[in-house]
Amino acid sequence: MSKFTAFLGLATLVAAMPVAHADNVDDYVRAEMARRHIPGLSLAVLRGGQVVKESAYGLASLELGVPATLDTSYPLASMTKVFTSAAVMLLVQDGKLTLDTPVRQVLPELPVHWSHVTVRHCLTHTSGLPDAITDDINGTSVAGERDELFAKLAAAPLMPAGTKPAYNQTGYVIVGAVIEKLSGMDYEQFMRKRVFAPAHLDQASFGDAWSIIPGRSSLYTALDITKDHSKLMAKDGMPVLRKDSILHYGAKFIPEVLAPAGLMNATIRDLVNWERALANGSLLKPESYAQMTTPYKLKDGSDNAYGLGFRVSHMGQHATVAYGGGAATWRVSVPDKQLTVVVLTNLQGARPDQLVAGIAALYEPELARK
Repeated sequence: MSKFTAFLGLATLVAAMPVAHADNVDDYVRAEMARRHIPGLSLAVLRGGQVVKESAYGLASLELGVPATLDTSYPLASMTKVFTSAAVMLLVQDGKLTLDTPVRQVLPELPVHWSHVTVRHCLTHTSGLPDAITDDINGTSVAGERDELFAKLAAAPLMPAGTKPAYNQTGYVIVGAVIEKLSGMDYEQFMRKRVFAPAHLDQASFGDAWSIIPGRSSLYTALDITKDHSKLMAKDGMPVLRKDSILHYGAKFIPEVLAPAGLMNATIRDLVNWERALANGSLLKPESYAQMTTPYKLKDGSDNAYGLGFRVSHMGQHATVAYGGGAATWRVSVPDKQLTVVVLTNLQGARPDQLVAGIAALYEPELARK
Protein backbone atom coordinates (compact mmCIF):
# COMPACT_ATOMS: atom_id res chain seq x y z
CA MET A 1 0.00 0.00 0.00
CA SER A 2 1.59 3.27 -1.09
CA LYS A 3 1.09 6.65 0.51
CA PHE A 4 -1.71 7.65 -1.81
CA THR A 5 -3.88 4.87 -0.37
CA ALA A 6 -4.73 7.41 2.32
CA PHE A 7 -6.86 8.68 -0.56
CA LEU A 8 -8.29 5.18 -0.74
CA GLY A 9 -8.44 4.76 3.04
CA LEU A 10 -10.50 2.43 5.17
CA ALA A 11 -14.23 3.27 4.98
CA THR A 12 -17.13 1.85 6.92
CA LEU A 13 -20.69 1.48 5.75
CA VAL A 14 -23.29 3.62 7.46
CA ALA A 15 -26.42 1.57 6.87
CA ALA A 16 -27.22 -1.68 8.64
CA MET A 17 -27.41 -4.73 6.39
CA PRO A 18 -29.08 -8.14 6.71
CA VAL A 19 -27.22 -11.21 7.92
CA ALA A 20 -25.29 -12.68 5.02
CA HIS A 21 -25.77 -15.83 3.06
CA ALA A 22 -24.03 -16.70 -0.18
CA ASP A 23 -26.53 -14.98 -2.46
CA ASN A 24 -26.38 -11.72 -0.50
CA VAL A 25 -22.61 -11.58 -0.77
CA ASP A 26 -22.63 -12.50 -4.45
CA ASP A 27 -25.27 -9.88 -5.20
CA TYR A 28 -23.38 -7.22 -3.28
CA VAL A 29 -20.06 -8.03 -4.94
CA ARG A 30 -21.50 -8.10 -8.45
CA ALA A 31 -23.32 -4.80 -7.91
CA GLU A 32 -20.16 -3.15 -6.58
CA MET A 33 -18.06 -4.54 -9.42
CA ALA A 34 -20.48 -3.04 -11.93
CA ARG A 35 -20.56 0.31 -10.11
CA ARG A 36 -16.78 0.51 -9.77
CA HIS A 37 -15.98 -1.03 -13.20
CA ILE A 38 -13.94 -3.83 -11.60
CA PRO A 39 -13.11 -6.45 -14.27
CA GLY A 40 -12.21 -9.35 -11.97
CA LEU A 41 -12.21 -10.20 -8.28
CA SER A 42 -11.49 -13.14 -6.00
CA LEU A 43 -12.51 -13.20 -2.36
CA ALA A 44 -12.45 -15.30 0.76
CA VAL A 45 -14.27 -15.03 4.08
CA LEU A 46 -13.01 -16.92 7.13
CA ARG A 47 -14.46 -17.50 10.59
CA GLY A 48 -12.04 -18.66 13.23
CA GLY A 49 -9.55 -19.61 10.54
CA GLN A 50 -12.10 -21.70 8.60
CA VAL A 51 -13.33 -20.73 5.13
CA VAL A 52 -17.04 -19.88 4.96
CA LYS A 53 -16.95 -18.37 1.48
CA GLU A 54 -14.46 -18.52 -1.38
CA SER A 55 -15.53 -17.12 -4.77
CA ALA A 56 -14.28 -15.51 -7.96
CA TYR A 57 -16.12 -13.11 -10.26
CA GLY A 58 -15.65 -11.44 -13.61
CA LEU A 59 -12.62 -11.53 -15.88
CA ALA A 60 -8.90 -11.81 -15.25
CA SER A 61 -8.37 -10.47 -18.79
CA LEU A 62 -10.85 -8.22 -20.55
CA GLU A 63 -8.87 -8.50 -23.77
CA LEU A 64 -8.88 -12.30 -23.88
CA GLY A 65 -12.11 -12.99 -21.99
CA VAL A 66 -10.33 -15.15 -19.40
CA PRO A 67 -12.45 -15.61 -16.26
CA ALA A 68 -11.12 -14.88 -12.79
CA THR A 69 -10.90 -18.03 -10.68
CA LEU A 70 -9.69 -19.08 -7.25
CA ASP A 71 -6.35 -19.84 -8.92
CA THR A 72 -5.94 -16.45 -10.58
CA SER A 73 -2.78 -14.74 -9.38
CA TYR A 74 -2.91 -11.02 -8.56
CA PRO A 75 -0.15 -8.47 -7.91
CA LEU A 76 -0.19 -7.97 -4.13
CA ALA A 77 1.93 -4.80 -4.18
CA SER A 78 2.35 -3.59 -0.58
CA MET A 79 0.58 -6.61 0.87
CA THR A 80 4.10 -8.03 0.48
CA LYS A 81 5.19 -6.04 3.54
CA VAL A 82 3.25 -8.30 5.91
CA PHE A 83 4.99 -11.38 4.53
CA THR A 84 8.37 -9.66 4.87
CA SER A 85 7.50 -8.74 8.46
CA ALA A 86 6.65 -12.38 9.15
CA ALA A 87 10.04 -13.39 7.73
CA VAL A 88 11.72 -11.02 10.18
CA MET A 89 9.72 -12.52 13.05
CA LEU A 90 11.00 -15.97 12.06
CA LEU A 91 14.54 -14.65 12.49
CA VAL A 92 13.54 -13.17 15.85
CA GLN A 93 12.19 -16.59 16.85
CA ASP A 94 15.49 -18.10 15.68
CA GLY A 95 17.35 -15.78 18.05
CA LYS A 96 19.18 -14.06 15.18
CA LEU A 97 18.08 -10.55 16.16
CA THR A 98 15.48 -8.56 18.09
CA LEU A 99 13.05 -5.99 16.80
CA ASP A 100 15.11 -3.33 18.56
CA THR A 101 18.38 -4.33 16.91
CA PRO A 102 19.86 -1.28 15.15
CA VAL A 103 19.99 -2.03 11.44
CA ARG A 104 23.62 -0.86 11.18
CA GLN A 105 24.55 -3.55 13.69
CA VAL A 106 23.65 -6.07 10.99
CA LEU A 107 24.51 -3.91 7.97
CA PRO A 108 27.49 -1.72 8.93
CA GLU A 109 27.71 -0.51 5.32
CA LEU A 110 24.60 1.65 5.87
CA PRO A 111 25.18 5.39 6.36
CA VAL A 112 26.53 6.20 9.82
CA HIS A 113 23.78 8.73 10.49
CA TRP A 114 21.19 5.92 10.16
CA SER A 115 22.64 4.26 13.29
CA HIS A 116 19.62 5.13 15.45
CA VAL A 117 17.19 3.23 13.17
CA THR A 118 16.04 -0.18 14.41
CA VAL A 119 14.37 -3.12 12.71
CA ARG A 120 11.13 -2.18 14.48
CA HIS A 121 11.29 1.37 13.10
CA CYS A 122 11.64 -0.03 9.58
CA LEU A 123 8.64 -2.35 9.90
CA THR A 124 6.34 0.26 11.50
CA HIS A 125 7.04 3.11 9.06
CA THR A 126 8.66 5.19 11.81
CA SER A 127 12.29 5.07 10.65
CA GLY A 128 12.34 8.69 9.53
CA LEU A 129 14.38 7.61 6.51
CA PRO A 130 13.89 9.15 3.05
CA ASP A 131 11.59 7.07 0.86
CA ALA A 132 12.92 5.01 -2.04
CA ILE A 133 9.71 5.91 -3.90
CA THR A 134 9.87 9.46 -5.24
CA ASP A 135 6.45 9.52 -6.94
CA ASP A 136 3.80 7.67 -4.93
CA ILE A 137 1.16 7.76 -7.63
CA ASN A 138 3.35 6.34 -10.39
CA GLY A 139 5.62 4.26 -8.18
CA THR A 140 8.76 5.97 -9.47
CA SER A 141 11.75 4.94 -7.39
CA VAL A 142 15.34 5.95 -6.84
CA ALA A 143 17.34 4.09 -9.50
CA GLY A 144 20.14 1.63 -8.91
CA GLU A 145 21.04 -1.52 -7.02
CA ARG A 146 20.59 -1.64 -3.26
CA ASP A 147 23.98 -0.14 -2.38
CA GLU A 148 23.48 2.63 -4.95
CA LEU A 149 20.01 3.33 -3.57
CA PHE A 150 21.32 3.64 -0.02
CA ALA A 151 24.16 5.91 -1.18
CA LYS A 152 21.72 8.22 -2.97
CA LEU A 153 19.32 8.32 -0.03
CA ALA A 154 22.15 9.04 2.42
CA ALA A 155 22.23 12.67 1.32
CA ALA A 156 18.50 13.23 1.96
CA PRO A 157 17.23 14.74 5.23
CA LEU A 158 15.97 12.50 8.04
CA MET A 159 13.19 12.73 10.59
CA PRO A 160 13.89 11.52 14.12
CA ALA A 161 13.09 7.80 14.32
CA GLY A 162 10.06 6.75 16.33
CA THR A 163 8.45 10.18 16.43
CA LYS A 164 6.13 10.25 13.43
CA PRO A 165 4.67 7.64 11.06
CA ALA A 166 5.50 8.14 7.39
CA TYR A 167 4.70 5.33 4.95
CA ASN A 168 8.05 4.25 3.62
CA GLN A 169 9.56 1.65 1.28
CA THR A 170 13.18 2.15 2.33
CA GLY A 171 12.72 0.40 5.66
CA TYR A 172 11.54 -2.74 3.90
CA VAL A 173 14.47 -2.65 1.48
CA ILE A 174 16.72 -2.55 4.56
CA VAL A 175 15.02 -5.46 6.33
CA GLY A 176 15.21 -7.44 3.09
CA ALA A 177 18.99 -6.97 3.28
CA VAL A 178 18.92 -7.92 6.97
CA ILE A 179 17.10 -11.15 6.10
CA GLU A 180 19.75 -11.98 3.52
CA LYS A 181 22.67 -11.20 5.83
CA LEU A 182 21.39 -13.23 8.78
CA SER A 183 19.99 -16.19 6.81
CA GLY A 184 22.73 -16.59 4.22
CA MET A 185 20.03 -16.81 1.53
CA ASP A 186 18.77 -14.24 -0.91
CA TYR A 187 15.46 -12.66 0.05
CA GLU A 188 13.26 -14.57 -2.39
CA GLN A 189 14.92 -17.89 -1.54
CA PHE A 190 14.32 -17.29 2.17
CA MET A 191 10.70 -16.37 1.54
CA ARG A 192 10.06 -19.50 -0.50
CA LYS A 193 11.75 -21.81 2.00
CA ARG A 194 10.72 -20.33 5.34
CA VAL A 195 7.40 -18.60 4.57
CA PHE A 196 5.75 -19.83 1.36
CA ALA A 197 6.46 -23.56 1.74
CA PRO A 198 5.39 -24.05 5.38
CA ALA A 199 2.32 -21.82 4.92
CA HIS A 200 1.41 -23.60 1.64
CA LEU A 201 1.51 -20.51 -0.55
CA ASP A 202 1.94 -22.85 -3.48
CA GLN A 203 1.38 -20.32 -6.27
CA ALA A 204 3.04 -17.29 -4.69
CA SER A 205 5.76 -15.63 -6.76
CA PHE A 206 7.78 -12.46 -7.16
CA GLY A 207 7.80 -10.16 -10.17
CA ASP A 208 6.65 -6.76 -11.41
CA ALA A 209 4.36 -5.98 -14.34
CA TRP A 210 7.10 -6.88 -16.83
CA SER A 211 7.56 -10.37 -15.37
CA ILE A 212 5.85 -13.38 -16.92
CA ILE A 213 3.76 -14.90 -14.11
CA PRO A 214 1.65 -17.92 -15.19
CA GLY A 215 -2.02 -17.44 -14.36
CA ARG A 216 -1.62 -13.79 -13.34
CA SER A 217 -4.46 -11.40 -14.06
CA SER A 218 -4.02 -8.36 -16.24
CA LEU A 219 -4.03 -5.12 -14.27
CA TYR A 220 -6.34 -2.20 -15.01
CA THR A 221 -6.67 1.27 -13.55
CA ALA A 222 -9.55 3.54 -12.61
CA LEU A 223 -7.10 6.44 -12.43
CA ASP A 224 -6.69 8.94 -15.23
CA ILE A 225 -3.52 9.31 -17.30
CA THR A 226 -1.69 12.22 -18.87
CA LYS A 227 -2.43 13.09 -22.49
CA ASP A 228 0.84 11.56 -23.66
CA HIS A 229 -0.04 8.30 -21.83
CA SER A 230 3.31 8.45 -20.03
CA LYS A 231 2.07 8.34 -16.44
CA LEU A 232 -0.92 8.57 -14.12
CA MET A 233 -2.34 12.04 -13.65
CA ALA A 234 -2.13 13.89 -10.34
CA LYS A 235 -3.90 16.95 -8.98
CA ASP A 236 -2.77 18.55 -5.73
CA GLY A 237 -0.64 15.50 -5.07
CA MET A 238 -3.54 13.07 -5.39
CA PRO A 239 -4.52 10.67 -8.19
CA VAL A 240 -7.40 11.64 -10.48
CA LEU A 241 -10.22 9.11 -10.83
CA ARG A 242 -11.76 8.47 -14.24
CA LYS A 243 -15.52 8.89 -14.18
CA ASP A 244 -17.05 6.23 -16.39
CA SER A 245 -14.33 3.98 -17.73
CA ILE A 246 -11.11 2.16 -16.93
CA LEU A 247 -7.84 1.63 -18.77
CA HIS A 248 -5.35 -1.18 -19.14
CA TYR A 249 -2.58 -0.35 -16.68
CA GLY A 250 0.63 0.20 -18.62
CA ALA A 251 3.56 -1.86 -17.35
CA LYS A 252 6.05 -0.01 -15.20
CA PHE A 253 9.44 -1.26 -14.10
CA ILE A 254 9.86 -1.68 -10.35
CA PRO A 255 13.43 -2.51 -9.34
CA GLU A 256 14.00 -5.93 -7.82
CA VAL A 257 15.52 -4.19 -4.81
CA LEU A 258 11.95 -3.25 -3.83
CA ALA A 259 10.81 -6.90 -3.72
CA PRO A 260 10.48 -6.93 0.12
CA ALA A 261 8.21 -3.89 -0.10
CA GLY A 262 5.87 -4.91 -2.89
CA LEU A 263 6.66 -7.46 -5.59
CA MET A 264 4.65 -10.51 -4.47
CA ASN A 265 1.94 -12.13 -6.56
CA ALA A 266 -0.49 -14.68 -5.13
CA THR A 267 -3.92 -16.29 -5.47
CA ILE A 268 -6.85 -16.18 -3.09
CA ARG A 269 -6.12 -19.82 -2.24
CA ASP A 270 -2.62 -18.75 -1.20
CA LEU A 271 -4.03 -16.07 1.07
CA VAL A 272 -6.53 -18.48 2.60
CA ASN A 273 -3.66 -20.81 3.46
CA TRP A 274 -1.77 -17.83 4.85
CA GLU A 275 -4.69 -16.91 7.11
CA ARG A 276 -4.91 -20.50 8.33
CA ALA A 277 -1.20 -20.54 9.11
CA LEU A 278 -1.53 -17.33 11.10
CA ALA A 279 -4.59 -18.64 12.94
CA ASN A 280 -3.19 -22.06 13.88
CA GLY A 281 0.30 -20.92 14.81
CA SER A 282 2.00 -23.28 12.37
CA LEU A 283 4.27 -20.54 11.01
CA LEU A 284 4.65 -18.02 13.81
CA LYS A 285 4.32 -18.31 17.56
CA PRO A 286 1.17 -16.59 18.87
CA GLU A 287 3.30 -14.00 20.66
CA SER A 288 5.10 -13.18 17.40
CA TYR A 289 1.82 -12.61 15.56
CA ALA A 290 0.59 -10.54 18.51
CA GLN A 291 3.63 -8.27 18.16
CA MET A 292 2.92 -7.86 14.46
CA THR A 293 -0.65 -6.72 15.10
CA THR A 294 0.11 -4.37 18.01
CA PRO A 295 0.42 -0.68 17.06
CA TYR A 296 3.84 0.82 17.70
CA LYS A 297 3.90 3.49 20.40
CA LEU A 298 5.53 6.69 19.25
CA LYS A 299 7.92 8.57 21.51
CA ASP A 300 5.13 10.89 22.68
CA GLY A 301 3.15 7.86 23.89
CA SER A 302 0.55 7.90 21.13
CA ASP A 303 -0.23 4.84 19.02
CA ASN A 304 1.04 4.61 15.48
CA ALA A 305 -1.51 3.26 12.99
CA TYR A 306 0.89 0.45 12.12
CA GLY A 307 2.14 -2.66 13.76
CA LEU A 308 4.67 -4.75 11.85
CA GLY A 309 3.29 -4.49 8.32
CA PHE A 310 -0.30 -4.50 9.56
CA ARG A 311 -2.51 -1.43 9.88
CA VAL A 312 -4.50 -1.29 13.12
CA SER A 313 -7.83 0.55 13.01
CA HIS A 314 -11.56 0.19 13.79
CA MET A 315 -14.86 -0.63 12.12
CA GLY A 316 -17.57 0.86 14.25
CA GLN A 317 -16.60 0.01 17.82
CA HIS A 318 -14.55 -3.02 16.80
CA ALA A 319 -10.77 -3.15 16.44
CA THR A 320 -9.50 -4.30 13.05
CA VAL A 321 -6.19 -5.49 11.68
CA ALA A 322 -5.73 -4.83 7.97
CA TYR A 323 -3.26 -4.65 5.13
CA GLY A 324 -3.55 -3.98 1.43
CA GLY A 325 -1.69 -3.12 -1.72
CA GLY A 326 -1.75 -1.13 -4.91
CA ALA A 327 -5.22 0.28 -4.23
CA ALA A 328 -6.48 -3.04 -5.62
CA THR A 329 -6.27 -5.57 -2.75
CA TRP A 330 -7.32 -5.53 0.90
CA ARG A 331 -7.62 -7.83 3.87
CA VAL A 332 -9.28 -7.02 7.17
CA SER A 333 -9.64 -9.10 10.31
CA VAL A 334 -12.05 -8.30 13.14
CA PRO A 335 -10.55 -10.29 16.03
CA ASP A 336 -13.48 -10.08 18.44
CA LYS A 337 -15.77 -11.45 15.71
CA GLN A 338 -13.24 -14.04 14.50
CA LEU A 339 -14.00 -12.70 11.03
CA THR A 340 -11.51 -12.16 8.19
CA VAL A 341 -12.32 -10.91 4.69
CA VAL A 342 -9.81 -10.88 1.84
CA VAL A 343 -10.49 -9.27 -1.54
CA LEU A 344 -8.12 -9.32 -4.52
CA THR A 345 -9.07 -7.26 -7.57
CA ASN A 346 -7.35 -6.39 -10.84
CA LEU A 347 -8.32 -2.71 -10.77
CA GLN A 348 -6.12 -0.01 -9.30
CA GLY A 349 -8.45 2.43 -7.57
CA ALA A 350 -11.15 -0.18 -6.86
CA ARG A 351 -11.46 0.90 -3.19
CA PRO A 352 -11.04 -2.69 -1.98
CA ASP A 353 -11.10 -1.39 1.58
CA GLN A 354 -14.72 -0.36 1.07
CA LEU A 355 -15.56 -3.70 -0.55
CA VAL A 356 -14.08 -5.60 2.37
CA ALA A 357 -15.95 -3.40 4.84
CA GLY A 358 -19.21 -3.98 2.98
CA ILE A 359 -18.74 -7.75 2.92
CA ALA A 360 -17.80 -7.82 6.61
CA ALA A 361 -20.96 -5.87 7.44
CA LEU A 362 -23.06 -8.46 5.62
CA TYR A 363 -21.79 -11.03 8.11
CA GLU A 364 -21.81 -8.68 11.13
CA PRO A 365 -24.27 -5.80 10.61
CA GLU A 366 -23.01 -3.90 13.65
CA LEU A 367 -19.70 -3.37 11.83
CA ALA A 368 -21.56 -0.93 9.57
CA ARG A 369 -22.36 1.38 12.45
CA LYS A 370 -20.17 4.36 13.20
